[in-house]
Amino acid sequence: MPKIALAQIKNIPASKKRNIEKIEKTLLEAAKKECDLVIFPELSVTGYVLKDLVYSLAEEIPGPSTEKLQNLANDYGVYIIAGLPERGERHLIYNSAVLIGPEGLLGIYRKKHLPTYGLFEEGRYFTPWMKDIEVFETPVGKIGILICFDLFFPELARILTIKGAEIIAVLSAAPDISRQFFETFVHARALENTVFVAYVNMVGFYDGVGFFGGSHLRGPLGQLISHAKLYEEDLVIADVDYDAVIRARTIRPILKDLRIDDIKYLYHALTE
Repeated sequence: MPKIALAQIKNIPASKKRNIEKIEKTLLEAAKKECDLVIFPELSVTGYVLKDLVYSLAEEIPGPSTEKLQNLANDYGVYIIAGLPERGERHLIYNSAVLIGPEGLLGIYRKKHLPTYGLFEEGRYFTPWMKDIEVFETPVGKIGILICFDLFFPELARILTIKGAEIIAVLSAAPDISRQFFETFVHARALENTVFVAYVNMVGFYDGVGFFGGSHLRGPLGQLISHAKLYEEDLVIADVDYDAVIRARTIRPILKDLRIDDIKYLYHALTE
């Protein structure tokens, strides 16, 4: 039964060195409590509020930052999920998350939906990922990853579930105005897919905008398992029993009742 830590940290914008130092300090604390997997917020390596600095901070994966994370994973014997801007093909920039273990880089997830409205400007800097998404099989479970606004699109969590995810990690940089939405959608994605959902949000105030934290873990019947503080850094740890996924799908056989014709009708409605 893996022990999972939600690492709700306050990022330092544009300082990889200080953020990685903070990540290491958190990993040390998590390792002392015998955690197996530690999940950090969106863009945790660089900070979220970057604007044009994202172009100079982005790096290839594998790259210098992921090498440092791999060394930390090996030193502390843990698996890490963390976010950073990735420089991809043709110098396109992705809002990415990496899954790294003691054995090395296990997977990359690139954000598909980029909010570009109101105070959000991601579409100005990042390229949306337009290809398929994966589930990563690890010694600590079959893990799917989403990033923040991706949670608003239930199709993504459903795809990860159908591909075998036992837990979906959601890395987030959500401000106060979005708190109600994320609390609702984390609950919904867990319940409608009978899967664990681990939501990890950043905290702090940047350019006058507050990020509320409130990281939490829900079980496959939507039940709240653990919850971090609001507006403070926190490390929340919980044991995850994947057998609960099997039990939940017996009690609530939602996936059994999926119908391909509904998906076809959705496609036709979108393409008419």
